[in-house]
Amino acid sequence: MIHVVCPNPALDRTVFLKKFEINGVSRAQFSKDLLGGKGFNVIRSYMVKEKTSPYLIHTFLGGYTGQYLQTLIQKEKVESIVTEINGTTRICSIVVDEHQKHAHLINESGPSIGKSEAGLFLKRLLVSVNAGDFVLFSGSLPEGLDQDFYAKTIEILEARGVKCVLDSSGPSLAKGIQANPWLIKVNELEFFELIGQPPEKADADSVEKALRELDSSSNFIVTLGGKGTIAKFEHAVYKVSLPKIEVKNATASGDIFLGGLTMSLHNGESIEKALQTASLYSLSNCLYWYPNIELSDVEYYESQIKVIKLGGFINETITR
Repeated sequence: MIHVVCPNPALDRTVFLKKFEINGVSRAQFSKDLLGGKGFNVIRSYMVKEKTSPYLIHTFLGGYTGQYLQTLIQKEKVESIVTEINGTTRICSIVVDEHQKHAHLINESGPSIGKSEAGLFLKRLLVSVNAGDFVLFSGSLPEGLDQDFYAKTIEILEARGVKCVLDSSGPSLAKGIQANPWLIKVNELEFFELIGQPPEKADADSVEKALRELDSSSNFIVTLGGKGTIAKFEHAVYKVSLPKIEVKNATASGDIFLGGLTMSLHNGESIEKALQTASLYSLSNCLYWYPNIELSDVEYYESQIKVIKLGGFINETITR
């Protein structure tokens, strides 16, 4: 089972405009509402195929937007444990200017979580997780949750034989790493901030060098946007190379990458295949204005994504 912890969900609303009128009235052609927040973007990878890994998302929802999101959860048949809160779930907006080919993101702050709400959420999570499960801690922490919430929960679950995966930023990431989760996923800027080095040359070579010198028992994945990915996994280092594409909107691509990766690993695939699948799903998402994965894109680009094992090993390119 894969458990996705999504403490800061949102209603993601994408508004499409022919042209954004500065200091004037802009009329939307149409809008699209989606389950939002990093955790809900992660599970998009689990919803692409009819047969997929069993998953369960754990989240807080409240207010009129929370009620609306619960209807979307039911409509899309998302397996979830929802802890209801007194606050109102946030709305995040993506305004697409098709004339300029720009996407403008507006992220609201989430509601404050009460102590009793946080306690119930944690109790439900701990009861539902078993040894050998994957637990993904995805996104920022809302007001009301201590910045060591991830760290404390990871310590409990890792001691039970659970594979914890951390994808966050700022204090919750820094504290969470100290709990030695099974896997940590960051982007290149977050990585250099973590190790206390200025990203003067944030390229694949500098990331690879820093990963080799990193004193950590955790597996590490560093995403580099269009430059690919560098991963340290069980003492081996891997590099993912991507084809050039016309990116419309990369929002949620890192989350979708994590979903594809954990789905593959849960299904017993090798780290090379998991990195390729994750990259394919993430790449597909970049081709659209809103979070989306199409299997036709995955099939088209499959042969163009290369995964190579680096340094100290025989270089090998994955083939399916």
